[in-house]
Amino acid sequence: MKCWDAKVENRPTAKELYEILKKWNEIQYKDNKIHSQMKKYEEIRKSKLENRLNISENLKIHPQAIYTSRFLNFKNLPELVNSSDLLSFQINLAYSFRMF
Repeated sequence: MKCWDAKVENRPTAKELYEILKKWNEIQYKDNKIHSQMKKYEEIRKSKLENRLNISENLKIHPQAIYTSRFLNFKNLPELVNSSDLLSFQINLAYSFRMF
């Protein structure tokens, strides 16, 4: 019952507690199938992450690629339609398809 000792000096440090709990955890899960699967998964995840980082470092920038903003040519755009003109077009279209 070191943790409950009245004298602070006799109590374990946070690091000591961490090491004790870590050992208990390792003993408990040493032969556990799920624990071994989780450990294997973590190793695979780390290796894939390292591979991804290596791939991104090896990517080359294309010399002809344009990475800055530039003016675009809008000369051949269709004529603008005002919303009121569009509304009348829709209404006329709806009436033209009515069957009597």
